[in-house]
Amino acid sequence: MPLRRLHRHHEHVGRLLATIASLALTAALLALGTSSAAAARTTARPAPQGHGTCTAVPSGSEAPKGAAWACYEAKPGAAAPAPATAHALAPAPLDDPPDPESPEALCGKEPPENSTRLVYCIERELRWTYYGPDQKEEIGSAKGRLYIYSKLKAVPHSNWKESVIVTLDSKTDNIPAVELALQTICTGQCSASAPLVAKLSKVDEHVGGTIDYNSPVGPDAEALVQIQYHVVMNLQVPGEVLPPKNTDWVGPQIRCDGKTGEWTGCVIPEHMANVTVRRSLYRAAAITYEWAQKNLTTLSMGTKSKPLHYKKMTEEEKNRSRDLTCNRAPDKFVKDPSVPDDSCDEFPFAATQEGGKAGTMCVDILPQQVGDVWDVSNVKVLRNGNVKANAPCVRGHVTNKDNVDAGSKEFGAAVRSDRILDGEPFQVIIAP
Repeated sequence: MPLRRLHRHHEHVGRLLATIASLALTAALLALGTSSAAAARTTARPAPQGHGTCTAVPSGSEAPKGAAWACYEAKPGAAAPAPATAHALAPAPLDDPPDPESPEALCGKEPPENSTRLVYCIERELRWTYYGPDQKEEIGSAKGRLYIYSKLKAVPHSNWKESVIVTLDSKTDNIPAVELALQTICTGQCSASAPLVAKLSKVDEHVGGTIDYNSPVGPDAEALVQIQYHVVMNLQVPGEVLPPKNTDWVGPQIRCDGKTGEWTGCVIPEHMANVTVRRSLYRAAAITYEWAQKNLTTLSMGTKSKPLHYKKMTEEEKNRSRDLTCNRAPDKFVKDPSVPDDSCDEFPFAATQEGGKAGTMCVDILPQQVGDVWDVSNVKVLRNGNVKANAPCVRGHVTNKDNVDAGSKEFGAAVRSDRILDGEPFQVIIAP
């Protein structure tokens, strides 16, 4: 489809990706390389050091006067918040708080800080430069940036796409235009769509598009894949295209599987999965888990340093695990009359390797709301009053609705969305 361009930073960047079409690599760009005629006119001088990848400027190329070398760099971006241009990759209302999975939060950072379990952003500083024969004098230059942003959860199944933006931030007058071609190879059980090319001639110009990926992993199977990036950069001069140079790097390792939920999907396994439970939504259930994390500190209670481990179970197996904790003598859970529709909310969860402990080993607690506030400071310990940090479990008096919702809407949903596999660790985060 035809490539569209957007100009000037003051334009509303939220329209950027909405108005750009997919880019197709032309036959001419597929043939990018040093022509034999140009090679014959290139001297055998050693390439400059410390300026990226360089090629000698062929005589008669109409490059700026005094230019002997054309050098290209695509290096990691500075660890700073991404400029407004990158926000167009995932626009949000200006008055919203920064999303930890947004380009603003991730672009410009180095691995692993540039990704989460389900999102990644790769930023590269781009530089096209002419140097004189002494390899020190700068004859002309252009600078820009490359942004590659992807949400693995944005597309169902084991398909995902990268949104790509190339910017031209500055250039000297003796450089008419610059070019960047981005080619990716997805190694392992994975394929990538056609490369993208961006040709820019005006400062503050932006060019963008998408690259699509597919990992045809089957049911009950999994595959580890990784994207390799190959960038070809070029300086455009009237009458002749200079020989291009390239740079390469690898992206995050991605795991695609058909083992969790109804659909296949992909995650970045380097980042631990998490289950977020909000006090405002699940009240006593959230306080039960939070109290356990703050008081039962010897064994694993779903903290980052002591995570829980998912255990894939049938419903019958989960019920047996819950019964062992809540309904077996000699310490069967006794409902509290002060809690409407009281139920036994066990933690660690039944469907974990750490769950299914005998109820006699657990601490029984009564979370309480004081002044419309749910807080661990208001928890009343009902059994095992002399709390020991090495207790392996807790049983909270929680309404049946909050108990079920916290388990199905958060834990169960996270198993599917974060694609938590059997035996994989995960963290339980208590949020406001």
